[in-house]
Amino acid sequence: MAGGNLSPRQKMINMMYLVLTALLALNVSKEILDAFVTVNNGLETTKLTLKEKMDATYKTFSQYASENAAKYGDAFASAQQIQNSANALVVYIDSIKVKVISGTEKIPVETVIGKDDQGRDTIMNLMLVNKKDAYDDVTNLMVGSEPAKPKEGPFTAADLRQRLEAFREQIKAVVGDKNPTLVANVDRMFNYPRAKEGGETGVTTSWESINFYHVPLAAVVTILSKLQGDVRNAENEVVNWMLGSVEQKTFKFNTLTAIVKPQSSYVTVGSTYKADIFLGAYDNQNAPEVYICGPGAKVDTSSGIPKIVGESIKLPMEGAMAKLEQGASGAGLKTVSGIIKFKPVGGEEQIQAFETTYEVAAPNLVVSPTKMNVFYRGVDNPVDVSVAGYSAKDIVPNMSNGTISKDSQGYIVRPGSDNKAMISVTVSNPDGSKKSLPGVEFRVKNVPNPTPYFAGKSVNDENIKKAELEAAQYVIAKMENFEFDLKFEVVEVKVTMIVSGTPIEKTVKSGKLSDEMKEMLKKAKPGQKIYIEGIKAKGPDDTIRNLGALTFKVV
Repeated sequence: MAGGNLSPRQKMINMMYLVLTALLALNVSKEILDAFVTVNNGLETTKLTLKEKMDATYKTFSQYASENAAKYGDAFASAQQIQNSANALVVYIDSIKVKVISGTEKIPVETVIGKDDQGRDTIMNLMLVNKKDAYDDVTNLMVGSEPAKPKEGPFTAADLRQRLEAFREQIKAVVGDKNPTLVANVDRMFNYPRAKEGGETGVTTSWESINFYHVPLAAVVTILSKLQGDVRNAENEVVNWMLGSVEQKTFKFNTLTAIVKPQSSYVTVGSTYKADIFLGAYDNQNAPEVYICGPGAKVDTSSGIPKIVGESIKLPMEGAMAKLEQGASGAGLKTVSGIIKFKPVGGEEQIQAFETTYEVAAPNLVVSPTKMNVFYRGVDNPVDVSVAGYSAKDIVPNMSNGTISKDSQGYIVRPGSDNKAMISVTVSNPDGSKKSLPGVEFRVKNVPNPTPYFAGKSVNDENIKKAELEAAQYVIAKMENFEFDLKFEVVEVKVTMIVSGTPIEKTVKSGKLSDEMKEMLKKAKPGQKIYIEGIKAKGPDDTIRNLGALTFKVV
């Protein structure tokens, strides 16, 4: 092909063609025409060799397209169009050869067409043509009687030129601006300008007349073979370029490894373990560069090429694999984002963004005393709800006989009137499905009664000093050894003291002693009994509790 892509053999054949054409222009003897046979045979051999090479290329291309239609399908379809056009053009030029030989030799067309030793269609060898120097029939068929105005129509030189130019434009449309060198070569090869006969002083005439008007048959057949070689050369270059262009987009890797990517590392009983298993490929002799975002940085993809805005941290590599290590500084969902830079051999640098998440859970020991699972009515019962392998955001608890609600530290349970309550949860799996887990049963109880106190004395005390009695102001109720910090309000107290054998009673609707009670207690004498009775208190659930009585002996 023009442009420096021909083999040495093809260059030699083209040179011989030019020399013999020049000799012909000098009206050399008829015997010289026999030399065209050698040139033509060489061109025919080259044409067949290129056809065999192209058949192998198309076979490879077809196999790739059948195995990976998404990658090779469109390119192969375009290559098939080039193949069809090239084959049609070569067959058309063969038909012109048949017509000019048949017309010149005055023999049937069937005599000109035959089979070679491998069963392929072929045309009579120039060596067997007797009228190698005849040109009348060629001129009449391809140009006509007026060289300045070559005739048009089937099998004419004008029609041949138009078909060759159409093939050129088809190739240029496929290549576009992706390979300027190839386009320039095709333009040079299929260029048919008007030229001057006999040098600069000659008459300007057309390509058709220069090559086919009064040109001997041997030279015409050789010229046609040369044009067929141009077609096969152009076909070879463009189709191999098309296949190579697809291949250039493919990364070359030399190592495969199995990768298992689970949707979750934790699986609960009754659920399904799900994972993607695939082959990962990498070049262990051409490691990529991996960067992750530093504090406050992010990956920006707005420009089309991912880049890290802010601090980037380059990860250490072990072979072709980056090693990521991050300290788990706090509980919660963590996100790592970054970019991978990779430059394939002979290709341009590729940049891909990535993002992964993981969850950091605080170490947590859970000990559940199954016989003491109790919720108390009327108070906020704080609880933690967790499921191994699931983030808190993927857990939704629910409760029978009461309510459960989220707070800053976990959940708050407020049980109802029944004696039992059930806490159950629904979890969301990584694939979006939901699963209900078996619940945990709790007993429901009322908050126990508080212990009444008077002057710092409780039911465990028997004596009270006179000074303590006179200083006392209130009867209070205190929760003892209870995990909730609850407040009970004393709402009724009765104070009884026996004076001269007669019991004296005073009642107040609060925990604070009345003035009458205080005056009465001041009259108490050592050895006298004091009764604090009918103590009632209201709890946080607004129920009234009877707390019993306190009895003291004044000392």
